[in-house]
Amino acid sequence: MDAPLLPRLRSTHSEEWARRREPCPHPNPGRWEPGSPLVQGMRVAFSGDTSVERELLEDRAHAAGLHVASSVSRQTSLLVTNYPSARTGKVRRALELGTPVIDEEGFTRLLRAVAPATGD
Repeated sequence: MDAPLLPRLRSTHSEEWARRREPCPHPNPGRWEPGSPLVQGMRVAFSGDTSVERELLEDRAHAAGLHVASSVSRQTSLLVTNYPSARTGKVRRALELGTPVIDEEGFTRLLRAVAPATGD
C-alpha cells in the first residue's frame, strides 16, 4: 500500500533564500564609518519595517558582497532601520555596542557603490 500523500508546507521566500544563499566569502573589514563606502564583507543587520521588501534588500546586500546578519553583535558593521527610536532589541544592542545605524534610504545609496574587499 502506498504511503498517504501529505500536503507540502510552503516556506517563505526568506527561508528558501537562506537555504540557498552562499556564505559571504569576504572577511569582515569592521564597522562602517559615516561618510565612507560600504566594503565587501561588512556584516549588515536589519530591524523593523522597510519600504522595499526585506528579502529584496537582503538579496541586494548579499549580491553586493555583504554578509547579511540576523542579529547585532560586536562584529556587526551596520544596522539598517527606519525606526532608530523604536528601541527594538537590535537597535538597543547596536547603541550599546556603538554600531552605526542608518536608515533604508541611506543604505540603498551606499549599496550603489560598495568597495571591493581588502585582505581576501
